Amino acid sequence: MKTKLLVWLLLIASLSCCTSTEKPVSDAEKKIIKKEVKKIVNIFITACEQAKFNMALSTFNDSPDFKYIYNGQVLSYDDFIANIKPLFKTITNQKFTIRDEEYSVLDNSTVLYTAKVKGVSNFKDGHSVLVDQGAMQLVFKRIDVRWQIIYAVESTVEKTVEGASKLNQVELFKQFAGSWKGELGKDTTFTWIGKSVGRSIEGRLKIKSKRKTVMEARIVNAYDKHSDKFVETEIYKRSAPLIFVSWFTSKNRCEAVMFKDFPDPKNASLKTWFEFKSRNIFIQITAKNNIPIDTITYYRVKR
Repeated sequence: MKTKLLVWLLLIASLSCCTSTEKPVSDAEKKIIKKEVKKIVNIFITACEQAKFNMALSTFNDSPDFKYIYNGQVLSYDDFIANIKPLFKTITNQKFTIRDEEYSVLDNSTVLYTAKVKGVSNFKDGHSVLVDQGAMQLVFKRIDVRWQIIYAVESTVEKTVEGASKLNQVELFKQFAGSWKGELGKDTTFTWIGKSVGRSIEGRLKIKSKRKTVMEARIVNAYDKHSDKFVETEIYKRSAPLIFVSWFTSKNRCEAVMFKDFPDPKNASLKTWFEFKSRNIFIQITAKNNIPIDTITYYRVKR
């Protein structure tokens, strides 16, 4: 009899364990959780406004499960560092207005944060980008007593503020004349030798790996008065020419897109911009879908 009673007690305990649900979060607990998460949100926003990348990164959870979706691109934790850190280096500051923010406490360790965003990003080269419409979603998890972002979605509609029509494109393009050298990687160099000829910049591009030439092209940048921009033709051996359109958006910044994307440059899948840090140094940044994927620093070679 005692044996049967013991079996029934164990069975009831087992069923109770399997069918029990987690205790709902009380309103008082939700209030505390929202206050804790809001502190992390404020750190993230402040880091973005002050262009402090490491500060922003400190709010993320470094794990294989982390995902950051940025205007259609899905970034892992390492992808975020590789692609967004170079972008932060080009920003002076940002200012955001957060509207309609909402904290949804899903359980004791999970919070969904959503908000509408408007703002402006000011870049070191003098141009600014306005965010007319934006939305942000962050998923927080309590991990080792800390609230951390494990998933994020950012979507914005942007408008570049520039005064290109007041710039002398021909004179500004003369900055590219001369001999320049940059490093693509270990034992791999990129050289450009350009000469100013009337309203064009003509020259040769060469890539060497371990002192062996692996790619070479003749490049002609010709000024088009109608569009007030430069049309660049890159002629390679044994391959079709590549054609780009380039123009300065400030005295220190030049942008370029492929010729096919020129009618709608803001939506070009591939963009390149050049930032002159001084007369003898400029940086080339290539972006895919508005996310930087490559950065090269060029130094003027004195002859």
